[in-house]
Amino acid sequence: MTKFANRWLGKTVVCIASGPSLTVDDCERVRASGHVSIVTNTTFRIAPWAHVLMAHDEAWWAAYAKEVDSVFVGERVTCASRGMAYGARPLRLEPGFRGFANSGAAAVSLAVFAGAARVIMLGYDCKYGADGAAHWHEKHPSPLGNAKSIKAWPAKFKALAQYARGRRCEVLNATRDTALACFPLISLEKALAR
Repeated sequence: MTKFANRWLGKTVVCIASGPSLTVDDCERVRASGHVSIVTNTTFRIAPWAHVLMAHDEAWWAAYAKEVDSVFVGERVTCASRGMAYGARPLRLEPGFRGFANSGAAAVSLAVFAGAARVIMLGYDCKYGADGAAHWHEKHPSPLGNAKSIKAWPAKFKALAQYARGRRCEVLNATRDTALACFPLISLEKALAR
């Protein structure tokens, strides 16, 4: 297995989370850009072509691993210690990697850890949609949560922003409707054109 440290040195990496503002069209624009892409959790359904799927929790893998097997073509990673049981590489095997206890934050952290010069965040709403939805997709099945810890997320991303600055990585938030204020906001079109 190739290590992640410096794998994407100097590249742009797009991290696609599952916020309610994310659209299929957004994902297709990322695909057409040719940039390295990391999807989180159930967003693999609309971006099965992504390079990496990051899902932080073992419970998510237990619920979705069979579906991932049937459609996702990229590499699978997790912060769960038993990830290999689901075909996902545990990132605890990468000395120095920080997961920030959140799948979306872990995806950005992985890009930074891998040496990306720029990370574009997409689908990082970190708030409920106008209709109360937590994700672009339907609710996760029980016993999985549906963004129950959403109020704690801004602090995780603030720590992530500091980590990225310390590694001299530019992180841009191209999410169309976001609660995060710790990263510069930009349209997806402008971010992909840079």
